[in-house]
Amino acid sequence: MIDRCTALCLLLAACGAQEAGDQDMGPIESALDPEDRVSWPGLDRSDGRVIPFLRAFGEGVPAAYWFLGFGSRRTADSFWFCREGDASCPLDGHRRLDWSSLAGRPIFTRVPGDPDYSPFWRAWVVTVPPDYLPDSVKTIETLDSLTRAGVVRVEPFVLDFGELFGERIGPREVVLHCALALAGTLLENAGGEMPDGSGPILAPGRRRAWFEGRRVELFDFSETDGVLPAANDSEERALVRVANIYILWRACEGEPRPAICELPGLAAGDRRPVSERGLGQDITGDLDSGDTNNVTGSAPCELARLTERPYSPLWAPLAVDLPAGAGVGLIDTYADEARTDILSADDMFDMIAREGLGMPVEMREDETGNPVPGNDGKVLYNCPMVVREGFVPFPCEDNT
Repeated sequence: MIDRCTALCLLLAACGAQEAGDQDMGPIESALDPEDRVSWPGLDRSDGRVIPFLRAFGEGVPAAYWFLGFGSRRTADSFWFCREGDASCPLDGHRRLDWSSLAGRPIFTRVPGDPDYSPFWRAWVVTVPPDYLPDSVKTIETLDSLTRAGVVRVEPFVLDFGELFGERIGPREVVLHCALALAGTLLENAGGEMPDGSGPILAPGRRRAWFEGRRVELFDFSETDGVLPAANDSEERALVRVANIYILWRACEGEPRPAICELPGLAAGDRRPVSERGLGQDITGDLDSGDTNNVTGSAPCELARLTERPYSPLWAPLAVDLPAGAGVGLIDTYADEARTDILSADDMFDMIAREGLGMPVEMREDETGNPVPGNDGKVLYNCPMVVREGFVPFPCEDNT
C-alpha cells in the first residue's frame, strides 16, 4: 500500500508541480499593474507607503486606530495548514494566530482589487500528514487535488467562543482579520506611544502567505483583535460583526458661525465633520492630519456602555449633528485634543440629552461627503484600534 507521503509526492508531480511542490511564482507585486496599487491599503508618501493612523476617543480616554479603507461584512476564504494531531493549531492560548505551529504559510483566495476581496477571512483548517513539506502547496488547485485524493482534510474552523459581555456566543465559524498589503507598506506610528500615554503601541506582525502561487504580505491583526466569531446572522457564509463609531459634525448655519466652517474642507458646505481626515485640514495645528473627535462605542476587551455592540475592527459610522451654538467643546473649538468635552459614547449621549439634539443617524456617505457603493448603501470602515504592548485579546482578564 502506498503511504500518504508517497501519494502526496506522486500527486504533486501529476499536478505539474516541481519536486518541492507548487512553483513559487514570485511576489504579488510582479503581477500588478501600476494602477492596481490604489486598491491596496495605504497611501504613497515621500517616505514610503503608509497606512494612516487616526486619533479618536473611546471609553473616556484618547484612542486611535489604523484606517485601512472601506470595508464589507462579507468574508473570503483562507486556508491554514496544521499537522495531524496538533489540536491547538492554528491558534495560541490568547486566540491569536500561532505562526510557529503552522505547517507552512496559509493560502488566500482573493487580493485587493478583486470583486469579492475582503480582509476578513473565513478560516479553513487543512490537516496534513506528519511528513508534509511546508509550503509545498501554494495554490487552491493543488489543494483541491490533494483533498479529493484523501491526502489532506479541509474543514471549516469552528471555535467555542463561550460568552461575550454576557451574550452567549457558543460555537461559531472563525473570522480572521489579515490585511494584505504591498511589500514595504508600514503602519503609521506603530511602536509609538499610546494616545492615552499608557505605553508603546503594539505593532501587529508582518507575515507572508500565498495567492495563486505568488507571495503576498499581510498584517496579522489577530495579535490585537484576536479571532472573531461569525456574526449571528451569518447563513451560507460567515459575516463580520460590526461595532458603532460616532462621527461628530458641525452645522454651519446659525450664529456664531463655527470657525471650522471657514476651512476649505472636502465635505458638504452646510456642515463639517470634526475630523482632519474628513476635512483634509489640520484643525489642531500639530502638523498632521490624524486628529478627529470621532467616538468609538466600544474598545478591545471593553464595553462600558452595555447598549453598545462589542468591539469589532469593522465599524458602522453614525453621524451626530451639532448645531452651531451647541455648548460643547470639541477639537474644532479648542484646537486641542486634551480639552475636548466628548471622550466617550456616554459623554456624547449625555450631551444629546442635555442639548435636546437628534439621535445619531446611520451614515450613507463618507466623511468627505461622497456616497460609498455596496453594503446596501451603508458606509463601513475597516479600522482596527491600537492597543499597548503586552495586550492579549483573550481572556481579557489577563490584561489587568
